[in-house]
Amino acid sequence: MTPDTAGQLHRLRKEQRRNSVLFCVFAVGSGIALVASLLFEQHLSWLMAITIMVMLMGALLRHRMVQQTRRNIAQWETLMQAQQRQADQQEAWRRMRELLQRDLDEDTFLHTLLDTSAEVLGAERASLWFLDEDRSLTCRMSLVDALIGIRLAPNGLDGYLASLTQNPCLVTSDAQHDERLSGLRPYLRENNIHSMLDVGIFVGGELRGAICCETTSPREWHGDEITTLMGFAGLLSQFSESLRRREVEHDLHRQLHHDEVSGLATLRGLLERLQTLTQRDEAFHLLVLRLGGLGHINETLGQQAGDEAIRQVAEKLKERLSELQGSIHVGRLPANRLLIAIPGQTDESLRRYCLERLLSMAEKSWRIFGTPSQLRFNAGVARYPRDAQDIESLLQRAELAVQHARETPPPHLAFYTSQLSDWEQRLNRLERELRTALDEHQFRLYLQGQFDPEGRLAGAEVLLRWQHPREGLLTPGSFIAEAEYSGLIRPMGQWVLDQACTLLGGALHNSELSLSVNVSVQQLHDDSFMTHLTQLLERHDFAPRRLILEVVESLLVTPGIATRLSALRELGVRLALDDFGTGYSSLRYLQDFRVDEIKIDKIFVDAITPQRDAPLVRSIIALGQALELRVVAEGVENAVQQDYLCARGIDFLQGYYLAYPEPVDTFLRHMKEAPTG
Repeated sequence: MTPDTAGQLHRLRKEQRRNSVLFCVFAVGSGIALVASLLFEQHLSWLMAITIMVMLMGALLRHRMVQQTRRNIAQWETLMQAQQRQADQQEAWRRMRELLQRDLDEDTFLHTLLDTSAEVLGAERASLWFLDEDRSLTCRMSLVDALIGIRLAPNGLDGYLASLTQNPCLVTSDAQHDERLSGLRPYLRENNIHSMLDVGIFVGGELRGAICCETTSPREWHGDEITTLMGFAGLLSQFSESLRRREVEHDLHRQLHHDEVSGLATLRGLLERLQTLTQRDEAFHLLVLRLGGLGHINETLGQQAGDEAIRQVAEKLKERLSELQGSIHVGRLPANRLLIAIPGQTDESLRRYCLERLLSMAEKSWRIFGTPSQLRFNAGVARYPRDAQDIESLLQRAELAVQHARETPPPHLAFYTSQLSDWEQRLNRLERELRTALDEHQFRLYLQGQFDPEGRLAGAEVLLRWQHPREGLLTPGSFIAEAEYSGLIRPMGQWVLDQACTLLGGALHNSELSLSVNVSVQQLHDDSFMTHLTQLLERHDFAPRRLILEVVESLLVTPGIATRLSALRELGVRLALDDFGTGYSSLRYLQDFRVDEIKIDKIFVDAITPQRDAPLVRSIIALGQALELRVVAEGVENAVQQDYLCARGIDFLQGYYLAYPEPVDTFLRHMKEAPTG
């Protein structure tokens, strides 16, 4: 209620009282005049007639004034009530918005929403109903406990659901005779409901349920009340989307930081703890334990048996490591290796412990699903800070040590020494050969097609191959890590980008195909990169949107990268997050950085089998659709994966099942034969 409204109402009521007093004075005076005329009837008969006439006119005037004043007061009281309602509604909206920003659990948020709705709207009953898969309605939560869990069959709900979908609210002051609610009459009569205000809950544009406010007596619903409840429904939709994003983020985080088979942390899950040790400059041993014999178990007993073997080893390992003092960190590396960080031990004590307690596990009788099985163990150890100053190098040295342990006689234990640094020698040799490859034009461009769900060619990913003079055609896995380490990734990446732009402005100029090019962190940090890209776009004269630059997800946490990515998008090129889900996997980055496309990594697509669902793939596709991003699935290798992805609404597919990487000339020839989107 505003001060002006209250002041006006006060003035009207004061005027009403003043008019009443004046009329009373007038009536008393008229009465005296009438009495006088009666006493002096013979002389003042004319006064009596005038007095009666004046009294009648005064009474009529007073009646009209009273009616008008009452109407004015009623109007101002209605306005005051509306203003008070709006003030209460705004305060309630502010409280609910604040709650939305917190990480509340679902039940707390929903119950608070119902309490607030009932309080603000003055409704006796407030409840949340959600649509099931069979289009029935189930009461998920209510201020009336007896309603919770009630299910309304889909028969007869057509009118009700259609009204919510079209409007999207249903308002009635006579619910039991409303034709739209004919299918709900048994429920309405049983609960003595006369008026209803129901607002639909929409998620992703689809009706998922309704917020229902009901009263057991007829009443009219004001427009501001309807608007308020619709606003609350919108907040609930936002909360549902936020909750779904949090669930997806939790699933991705769990997938990347926790190994479901062994129950151990993954390498990514261990990194933060290992970094803490290095930051404290605390000496520790990093041990890689390799399990031999898993391949034989997988081949003879199946993949599930191999997983069971890993579970049993992990349990026995945790049991034996508990004997050591200090904080021991254990995780699983890809394939058949485990990683252990052990502080507080000397080389000799750790050697003795490994021989007596860890490697001796090979002597244990392992039974996998009742079948006796043989496992072998090899261990490689690197020491921090003696052997390396960072975790990545330390792990590389431990891997070198375990590889050496496999080639030595029992007990298959090796500590890293400088003599094991063949990888460093290989790095130096590869660096020299890569420089020669650049100078002598030994690199080749390959393209792998990307297809829409109807099988039409929509674009291609640009891939690099090295035509080595002695070793033949090499894939990037053979040399890209060394190229990044040496800094040669910059000129190599520039060459790939040059070739891609030449194709888009030349052989592919008259098509609508797009080309995806991987861009490294080092390229983006190069001050000349933007200038060079701008020149390429001007020189080759093609629509910039046809060039898609792929960046790895971990790049997003690099300081200063936001400005670079924004500048790229201003040029008109599109950005894609490559290997989505395998990087830092915080969905916050999808809000902070504008991208156009996410690519589902092959490790998630591999999980799609005839016997197994892939919830992470479903979640990533749904996330992309919610954020209006293109979603591309990499590594599609069979019809089961293709059908599964298409059924879930994937935008584009890429993999050996659809097309192998092929030289540019071969790709262009096949492009003319293939249907395009």
